[in-house]
Amino acid sequence: MSIARKLVDLREQLGMTQQDLRKATGVAQATISRIERGVLPHPKLDVLRRLAEALNVTVDYLADRTEEMGPSDVVSADPRAQAIFRGYQELSDDQKTALVGLVQYLQKEKKRKQKERGG
Repeated sequence: MSIARKLVDLREQLGMTQQDLRKATGVAQATISRIERGVLPHPKLDVLRRLAEALNVTVDYLADRTEEMGPSDVVSADPRAQAIFRGYQELSDDQKTALVGLVQYLQKEKKRKQKERGG
């Protein structure tokens, strides 16, 4: 996934506008817009650092050095993941095991449905 797509997705997940991101980072809104439109595919490292910090992800993820968000990236970037993590901390060991089983089941169901649709 491109930095442009990641930036838009992360910003929207956090409910931020480009203007909000500008205020949080000090990066010009025009620069943010150019990155999101793919006009500026390789922003300066300082810009990447400020954007990553504001979006609660690593520079490596944002700069497309990795396709996978690390666990801390996922939790930081998604309020739903934060709620799950807070709830997870309060569960017993048996409940945590059951939750992992549920996640694995949901992943299998997603794959099964994708196969049915030919994807």
